[in-house]
Amino acid sequence: MNAESLRRRRCYLVRHGHVDYFDDQGRPLDPRSVSLSRRGVEQASALGQVLQGTRFDRVLVSDYPRAQQTLELLLAGRERPVQALAQLREIRAGRLRDIPPLSLRETVVDAYRKAAAPGASFLGGERWSDFSERVLAAMDELARDDSWERALIVSHDAVNRVVLAWATGIGLAGISAFEQDPACLNVLDIDTQGGQLQDGFIRTLNFTPYNPDKAGIHATVMEGLYRAIQPHGPAA
Repeated sequence: MNAESLRRRRCYLVRHGHVDYFDDQGRPLDPRSVSLSRRGVEQASALGQVLQGTRFDRVLVSDYPRAQQTLELLLAGRERPVQALAQLREIRAGRLRDIPPLSLRETVVDAYRKAAAPGASFLGGERWSDFSERVLAAMDELARDDSWERALIVSHDAVNRVVLAWATGIGLAGISAFEQDPACLNVLDIDTQGGQLQDGFIRTLNFTPYNPDKAGIHATVMEGLYRAIQPHGPAA
């Protein structure tokens, strides 16, 4: 490999701020249209303060409202061209009512741990292999664009995990290790050659300026999801 032809650029991967996916009775809300909660607005605004001096040449965002609201708070009035991509949508879940009650906890809590199993899907919905392919296709398209040095990508928990797992080379088998708290920041350098992705280097992982030492955060994202589904059930 000709080292002189390598190009290293920086990606800022952000998960959207907090939202409520379920009502008080544990009934699911439509994930395609949920908005940031008040807490989510505060979280995204705190991250916006951290990034206010950072210049972005490319800005990509999921086309779901919670990601776009987060982006608006991050840029705080800065005028930048923004590209909304369906490829950056969160992985699609199936219907929770189709999961047998006795296996609900295991299915939800272990959803990321089983992502690499042949034919595995997310809670009976989108197949993990298909999801990973569409997310990394968006990264491939970004790599082929020579016009940027710093890119901001605002999307979702599992989207970020797939990109981070690609950077480490462990793929879907390792995504459960990459916790992504609401309105978190990951900084990733990528090497490209001839418009092709080569390597990734993680500089910052799951940084939350509103709670930098993660005080009070002990549950995983999926354990928190199960508690939201079963607010009066056993702890995850």
